[in-house]
Amino acid sequence: MKIHFIGIGGIGMSALADIRLAKGNIVTGSDLRPNNLTDRLCSRGATIHKGHSADNVPDDVDLVVWSACIRDDNPEIRKARELGAPLIPRGEMLRKVMEEVPFSIAVTGTHGKTTTSALVAHMAEYCGKDPTVVVGGEMGYFSGNAKFGRGDMIVAEVDESDGYFRNIGATCAVVTNIEREHMENYGSLENLIAAYREFTGRISPEGLFVFNGEDPTLRRLAGATAARKVSFGINGDFDMTCRDHTCARSIEFDLVLRGRNYGRVSSPLIGRYNLMNILGAIAVCMETGFEFKGIAAAVGLFRGVKRRFESIGRIGNIEVIEDYAHHPTELRSVITAARNYSGGRVVTIFQPHRYSRTRDLMREFSDCFYGSDVLILTDIYSADETADGGVGVRDIYEAMDKSRFEKLSLIGKKDIPGFVSGILGKDDIILVLGAGDIREISGPLIEMIGAEVKGKS
Repeated sequence: MKIHFIGIGGIGMSALADIRLAKGNIVTGSDLRPNNLTDRLCSRGATIHKGHSADNVPDDVDLVVWSACIRDDNPEIRKARELGAPLIPRGEMLRKVMEEVPFSIAVTGTHGKTTTSALVAHMAEYCGKDPTVVVGGEMGYFSGNAKFGRGDMIVAEVDESDGYFRNIGATCAVVTNIEREHMENYGSLENLIAAYREFTGRISPEGLFVFNGEDPTLRRLAGATAARKVSFGINGDFDMTCRDHTCARSIEFDLVLRGRNYGRVSSPLIGRYNLMNILGAIAVCMETGFEFKGIAAAVGLFRGVKRRFESIGRIGNIEVIEDYAHHPTELRSVITAARNYSGGRVVTIFQPHRYSRTRDLMREFSDCFYGSDVLILTDIYSADETADGGVGVRDIYEAMDKSRFEKLSLIGKKDIPGFVSGILGKDDIILVLGAGDIREISGPLIEMIGAEVKGKS
């Protein structure tokens, strides 16, 4: 079967293309910005073109898959229609991949789904399940964002952003939380919740629904499925919880399931939000028959996912951390974790992602950075959106109480490394945050910090 992927370089599309290659399909694709993921696919036999052109689509193609960022007037979409080739969105391809494996674990939610799904996959692999894996982040354990397994289990991160997840029927599902997000597609929080209700309603009646019991919306949605239900949380009466926990410089806790203390669990990750991710991942694995001993060992070996509180450089006592956080709740969680982790100042660099998100969550953005000592804001990464009614990063800046920061600045992206290197303290932790191309400053930033530190020594 010949499959063409339009926008193949995206984290979700590349994972699906990887699985199709492993299953013996002929894969072609295109992307405006080839990257390490497309390089990996090419090394495995895919043919990938830079840019979009009708000529990229083979005349004998059997199926064309398009990414959510691809517009209807794309020349490859038009070519597929002229050929009469079936056209499906990424979410439909994910559904097909999941249905090819007997036992499916789907992980979704506003925050934490990548780390949670990666940890579930890691535990399944460690415990000998040989799962197929499709995750929206690069995992060191699998050297990428996908893995084709020979076992009867698939672990998949299910993205809720475009709404197609409501068509997926999983054996087991984990939902980490629900917050107002992707309003450019849903229009209202009520519509988003309705989509989650459809998703949970499609879980197999003989299956399992694992949910964040601290989330009131999820507690209400638990009634939408006939599947067995397992709640998790830190403070409250949950099926799975923890005792005697710490999460400042690493995570440690006693695992408690339905009142029984199974023993101590240790993880190199940090932060309360990651403790919640770990609890959700352990819950689905224990409830599907994994042994606690293997689970605890796997958690201890799991180093996280690329761009999730990832340390990318240390110069003396100054550490640079990258994180994909781009929603106010995620930003607050990462900054709080950094504050508890570091003995020095927290220097936060943030690039907003999408005009629509900046507009819809303006109030929340203006209130989520106050754990930082220094905050540097740069221009919005559009993600192919057009500027929306003049909304810009300055609106966030103007809405903040500037007296709560040692320094608050608006700076162009290319000027950030030089600016930061000139204001450094010897124990600073520097957070490079956002889902766009802000990571491009990390290399120059580390170089300039190194030169600054060397010049002072």
